[in-house]
Order: sequence, then structure tokens, then C-alpha cells
Amino acid sequence: MLVGYQGSPKIDSSGAYWEADRYFSGGAAFERPHLPVSRTSDPMLFDQWRTGDFSYDIPLAPGPYELHLFFVATPPEDFKTQFFNVSANGELLLSNFNINADALGTNIADEKVFKEIHPDKDGYLHLKFFIGRSAPSLNAIEILPGLPHRQQPVRLVMQPTAVRDHIGNLWHSDNYFSNGATNDQPRTVSGTPDPNLYAWERYGHFTYSIPVDTRGRYTLVLHFAELYWAPETPGSVGVGSRVFRVYCNGSTLLDDFDIFKEAGTQRALTKTFHHLRPSQEGKLDITFDPIVNYATVSAIEVIDESE
Repeated sequence: MLVGYQGSPKIDSSGAYWEADRYFSGGAAFERPHLPVSRTSDPMLFDQWRTGDFSYDIPLAPGPYELHLFFVATPPEDFKTQFFNVSANGELLLSNFNINADALGTNIADEKVFKEIHPDKDGYLHLKFFIGRSAPSLNAIEILPGLPHRQQPVRLVMQPTAVRDHIGNLWHSDNYFSNGATNDQPRTVSGTPDPNLYAWERYGHFTYSIPVDTRGRYTLVLHFAELYWAPETPGSVGVGSRVFRVYCNGSTLLDDFDIFKEAGTQRALTKTFHHLRPSQEGKLDITFDPIVNYATVSAIEVIDESE
């Protein structure tokens, strides 16, 4: 649901439909100031908001669900004073929540993820947004079918449209990034049953901040292909033409990483990292740091390790 919005459904960059605001009580809806929002490929999610003391009573069939709440702080929000609370079926989800502090700034998309959400005994999910030091605000609500004890996998491709892999998994279009650029034409990649996952890249000096449930530990799979440097490229020697580092929440995952050295040119390569702990804000903050020329990545996968 697009909170505060009344109109026809809208379609996001991965083809999902977002409905108008409903099931609410209290608060007031406003159009958000027309300011750019970073770390999202779907700024339409943040065009409106609801603020004040308000609640949602959302009818759901029995079973586990995954709840995503979307926020953005707009200047002149003061991170020292803007705190509010969120509960689900009477249990606190967010206490003294500050959008500005959580997103690390204003006009930055912020998403909070909660797994193992169930409707109450009356068949409704009761969400309450209530005043702490300031009035709450909310931009969008997403409720997905859940998995027992686990968050749904996050799968991203660094391209403008979603992709289905050979076993039917949906990889969403590029999201959660800051800085870098994408190539303007797809490339053909070998060594994989899913060449479409590697046809594009984000390159440069860039970061991803991927929202996850704070209670999990996660496997991160990074998908790479050398799409530019090759022995026949003018000025290139292949090995050593692109070298970079990758960090996650301050820990080094890859150092002096050279895709060409390990896989050659236009050939798929994956790197897998286990037991990653999210930040206090519920994010996997991934930094791609160039050493020689630009860092690059073609797809990112995050898998909850809970059982």
C-alpha cells in the first residue's frame, strides 16, 4: 500500500502493484515535498505519507508473513528529537525510532523488515504508529507471504528490469544503492545457466544498504563478470586491469580482487560469504572500493540462514 495515496494502483520497477491507502484509522495524509530520494529505484513509494497517531487493521489469512515498512526523513528533521514507536498486535516493533538516524540522513529511503509476522486471533494484523517525542510518519507498507522463521531471499540484478532465473526465482531490478553507474548495453556472459544475471553491472565506487531482519544471520552471494577488460582492449593487460575490495558492515570480504585473474573475460564468477551479522539498523552495508580502475558487481543475493 502507498500510504497517504488515493488513486489507481501503481507499478514499481519490478512489476509489483501498489494499492492506494486503506485499512487505516487516525492520522492525516499529506503529499511529501518534491525532493529526490536516494537508495531507491522506486521514488513513487515516498511521494505521500501519513503522520500523527494512526493505526492499520489489515485482514490476513492465517500463516506467517513478512512485513516491510518504508520511511523517509525530509529536512529540517532533527535526529535529536524525532522519535516515535511502532507495534504489531500489541508487541513493540520499533521503540524510539528515528528515521533520520536509521537512514543516515534526510531524503534517503529507509526500509525496515520483520519476519514471522502473524495476524491476531481476530484475523487482522494490528499496526499502531504512536507518538514518542514526535509524531510518526510512514510512506508505504508491504506484506509478503512469509517463510517459517526465515526472511524471504533478497535477489537483485544491476539492471533496470527484473529477471527470472532458470529455476524460476525472481531477481528484482537494481535497488538500495548509492553512487556508481550501470553499463548502457548488455553483454553476453558464459559459464552459467543464467547469463541474463550477468549481462549488466554497477561499476565505480559505490555501496549497497540491503534491509534485513535484525534477528537473522545471512549468506551473501556476489555475482561478477568482467564485462570490459580483456587482452584485446586497448591499453589492457587483462590481469591487473581491475582490482578492488569489498566490505560488509566494516569487515573485509574481498581484498585485491581481480575478476579477470580468476575467471577471464565475460565469464560468470560467484563469491559466497556466510554468517554475516546485520547492523543495528537491520542492514547489510556493502562497500565496493576500487584499487585499480572501477569496482563492479552484476547481481547480489542475500539468504537467511535461520532454520
